[in-house]
Formats: sequence, C-alpha cells, structure tokens
Amino acid sequence: MTIFLFISNWIIILLLLFILVFLFLWMASLMNTKAPFIPVSYKTLKQIDPALNITDDSVVYDLGSGDGRILFHLSKIHPNTKFVGIDFKSFPILLSRAWLFFHKNKNITIIHNDFFKEDISRATHIFTYLYPNVMDDLLPKLEKELKPGTKLISVHFRFTLKQPSKEFILVKFKNGVEFKLFVYEF
Repeated sequence: MTIFLFISNWIIILLLLFILVFLFLWMASLMNTKAPFIPVSYKTLKQIDPALNITDDSVVYDLGSGDGRILFHLSKIHPNTKFVGIDFKSFPILLSRAWLFFHKNKNITIIHNDFFKEDISRATHIFTYLYPNVMDDLLPKLEKELKPGTKLISVHFRFTLKQPSKEFILVKFKNGVEFKLFVYEF
C-alpha cells in the first residue's frame, strides 16, 4: 500500500509540474508579441475552406499558425495539398507539433520562426488572423514575395492600404458588430 501511495504522489507532483510548465509557456506566449495566440473558433473553420478555394496543387501558408487548427482542419478536407504553419511563439508551436505527432499528417510542416523572416514565395494561398498593424507591416513583404494570383484570407482584420476582393460575414452580433472574413488577391 505504501508503494502505491508513493507512486501516486509522484504522479500527482509530475502532473502538477507539467501543468505549471504548460501555463508558463502559455503566459510567455502572450507577452512581448504583436499577435497573441487567439485561436479561430471552430464555427469559423467551416467558412474558411470555401473562401480559400484550395486545390491539390495549392501550397497553403498559415502566418501565425498558433495551435495549427486551420492547417489540421484543411488537411482533412485536402489530403493532397501542402500546408505550412509559421509561428514564433513556443506554446502554440508545442501544441501544433504535439497534434502533428499524434495525427501523423504528412502534408503539414510546422516552422518555429518569425514569418517576417521566412520565405513565403511558394504560397498559393495564405491564411492570417493578425492585428491590423501586423497586417500593414506584412503588406510590403507580401507584395514583394507573392506570385500574382496568390490568395490571402484574413479573419476579422484587414489591410488599411489594400482593398479586399471579397468580404464574408462570419458572425453578426446583436449589437450590430460584424465578424468578417476578407479575401485578397495579389
């Protein structure tokens, strides 16, 4: 009985330690960042795929990919498409790599880096959920690196110096505020 009690105490201690490390990484990911980790709702996921119009030849980048839920959702629908997620925050990268490990998605690559420093010229489609100031900072890079015809989808936030080719209302709240999806062509 004492061995069982001893082992169960150590398991509880290790579990609590794991939870503390997990919380520390999450808190650290919120600090000193232009774009905190805020996942897209699962209701929104269903509306992203039709807006992107992905084919088997597509190369889809998720800039600020977070926990990778966009990538994993889209890869189920498009198993022959190449997906690349880029995020520089450790906590979301840890989550997306754990998900990748357990689900063995061969068509998803997760990159732990600042997307401003990564070459995104291979992208045919880009997904973003970034604040407006980050979107505006990103625009010169996109205009320089992207091939003509590349499609960018942004949830809720838009560029101030570029007009979307389409807009979709994702959610309309009772107070009249609309949560939108913006589609851009480069």
